[in-house]
Parts: sequence; structure tokens; C-alpha cells
Amino acid sequence: MDLTGLVSYIISAFSVLAGIAIFFGNEEYIVPASGRSLRLPCSFLFWFLALIFWAMAVKVEDDDSII
Repeated sequence: MDLTGLVSYIISAFSVLAGIAIFFGNEEYIVPASGRSLRLPCSFLFWFLALIFWAMAVKVEDDDSII
């Protein structure tokens, strides 16, 4: 595994932890105009980013094993 794969795994783990912290946190992120909470959309955004970085790290790992 090279540096790119390692950084992708680290960013993926950070994104998962950030999503969990937002989802289970005590703060409510309310949009003033609509009164809706952004807790769930922000959590899913971070989890989706984690999935993207995880897939990128696995792809880098697969490319390294072919050579």
C-alpha cells in the first residue's frame, strides 16, 4: 500500500467518525428558513464520502497488486 491508499483509508475513517458524531451529537442543525434539521443529511453526506474514499483506497490497493 502506498501513501495514497493510506491517506484514503484515514480520510474514510475520519468521515465515518464525523458522520457518527453529527448523527448522535447533541446539537441540532436547523435551517432557519424551513425549520428542518440538517442532522440526517449531513451524516449521510459524510458516510457517502467515507464510502467514496474507501473505494478509492481499495482501487489503489488493487492496482498495486497487479503490477
